[in-house]
Amino acid sequence: IDFLSSYIFPDSSRTITKHLALGISLGGHSTWQCVLHDPRITTAVVVIGCPDYKFLMSDRAKKSKLSTWTASEGKEFLGSTDYPKGLCDATDKWDPMSFLVGDKLQPTDEQKKTLRPLIKEKLGGKHILCLSGGKDKLVPYACSAPFLDWLKTGLDKKEGWFNDQGIVFEDIVDETAGHEYSAKMKVEAVRFISENLAGEGSLKAGTRTSKI
Repeated sequence: IDFLSSYIFPDSSRTITKHLALGISLGGHSTWQCVLHDPRITTAVVVIGCPDYKFLMSDRAKKSKLSTWTASEGKEFLGSTDYPKGLCDATDKWDPMSFLVGDKLQPTDEQKKTLRPLIKEKLGGKHILCLSGGKDKLVPYACSAPFLDWLKTGLDKKEGWFNDQGIVFEDIVDETAGHEYSAKMKVEAVRFISENLAGEGSLKAGTRTSKI
């Protein structure tokens, strides 16, 4: 982003005013981190990505029956040689679930007071579309669900505790798709990006959950 305008418009004939990110699979994980931490990125489309890397890797370790998982039934997997402390520290710093939520899935009123300014700083006014495959076994929707539910609860129009931050969030699951960027997902991505660029439709703050 720092050097994009120099390559696209070396004569400074245009000014880039809006940055959007779309990532697939590992790129989807990265897109979650980008929209959370880079204030220049205001719109994000996450395709078959996960906002909770610890949960995703723990789930894979369990299903793969890694010794670092089975030795303690998962209790000591995080911090083991398969998920070292350095990776835990990086996850805590960048990953949405670890950075924003941690063990505060049901935050107290006092915790909410601390979190609200952070959410405003990191996600205020941003627009996010999350596209998942209902039959995805590599990045199961279940691994994203705790964070997505936390986000949707906070954004609930009636009872959400950070529903005044201008955040747009759409959670769409293609029930027939596996770990793929399906045709239905592409239609939703084009629609979401087009509406955002046009300044209509998806720009209305709130949430939308749909199965296609």
